[in-house]
Amino acid sequence: MVQEADLTSLDMRKIVKKLKEKYGVKGRVVAVDYGSDVKDLFVRFSHEPIDDGEPSEDGLLIFHYHGGRLVAVEILDLEKFMSSE
Repeated sequence: MVQEADLTSLDMRKIVKKLKEKYGVKGRVVAVDYGSDVKDLFVRFSHEPIDDGEPSEDGLLIFHYHGGRLVAVEILDLEKFMSSE
């Protein structure tokens, strides 16, 4: 459960592993931002600007692109994301 978490208490290794295994996301994390009020997590793989975004089929993520290249992923509800199969 992620309630009352802050960025320092999140298991980023577990989160990134799940992004890779479930969604095929690849890349080195360069920045993260956690909105504890709404429990969303923004994970950047590049400092490039974002051109567009596309939701995942399950509605848990938004994939953000620049020139067709994935630069960031927004996890809309970290608690649901971590409990999903």
